[in-house]
Amino acid sequence: MIFWNTLKLTFNNFANVWKLLLYRIICVLCVFGLTTVIAWPIINVLIKNNFFVNSQTLFEDLLFNLNLEKFFVRVDDVVKNFVDIVAESGYMTQTVLCIIANVIMFSFLDGYAQIAVSNSCNGYMSSLTKYAFTNSYVSNFGKSTIYNLTSLIAVVPLNLLIGVGVYLFASNLYANLGVFAVILAIFLLILLSALKKAIYSCWKPAIIVHNKSVFASLKKSIEVVFNNFFQTISTYLVLVVCAFILNLFAFTFTAGVGMLITLPFTTLMFVIADQVTFYEAMGMRYYVDNERIIAPKKLEQKDKIAKVKYII
Repeated sequence: MIFWNTLKLTFNNFANVWKLLLYRIICVLCVFGLTTVIAWPIINVLIKNNFFVNSQTLFEDLLFNLNLEKFFVRVDDVVKNFVDIVAESGYMTQTVLCIIANVIMFSFLDGYAQIAVSNSCNGYMSSLTKYAFTNSYVSNFGKSTIYNLTSLIAVVPLNLLIGVGVYLFASNLYANLGVFAVILAIFLLILLSALKKAIYSCWKPAIIVHNKSVFASLKKSIEVVFNNFFQTISTYLVLVVCAFILNLFAFTFTAGVGMLITLPFTTLMFVIADQVTFYEAMGMRYYVDNERIIAPKKLEQKDKIAKVKYII
């Protein structure tokens, strides 16, 4: 139910995809603009060692070819080549700092957009009202700032840990297990990503819908998720698999151009999934479209049912 309602609401609010795309393009330009001065010596070294030319050649082999093992091998080659060049030139520390700075700045700025989109989708779900992105962005700026600062501690390090950890897991085991190492790494990445998204799923909705503080909302999110753990985690597993397949197809069959649409689309999908999960868990009515209203069981009814089951 949550999965299908999420998809319907995502398509009904598809206009937010273009807003997210434009906003992220601006963010990328701003972040790279701020770090170019520091990163310029590293870029020059990479150019002199033909890193970008070799990377282009490697990735051209992946176009129109859905081969996960080949994809991983090419990415692994590019990463190792990058590390070798940077290490030999003596820019390793500077490179790590630049990467961390880029991740922190982009994650911080992107959080404003996600809160704004969450507020916009909440208006549609609660009263079929479509709030303007800019208005939602400005009106929630204070909350977004606190949320972004908190997520830099609670979410961003976890994202880096999952990404780097899964890559090292696959890279170290590939020599012995071959393609099975890639398959295991993909399963691990999907599972950890779904678990992370499930745990934080009600964080933004609690801020927007119930006007709770950032820390109270985080606590509420964890409580809600663990009260409906199996339903929530299974929903997010399906959503993560769908997002993975969609972005993989977009990368393979459109030379990556399609990801300009699929990445903000999947972001919108997860924002709406968070809203739907929260509404369902709290027993709040919400619109799916102009003609359909979902009326979940009230929170009090769920508590009574749970107590009866426990007694039986």
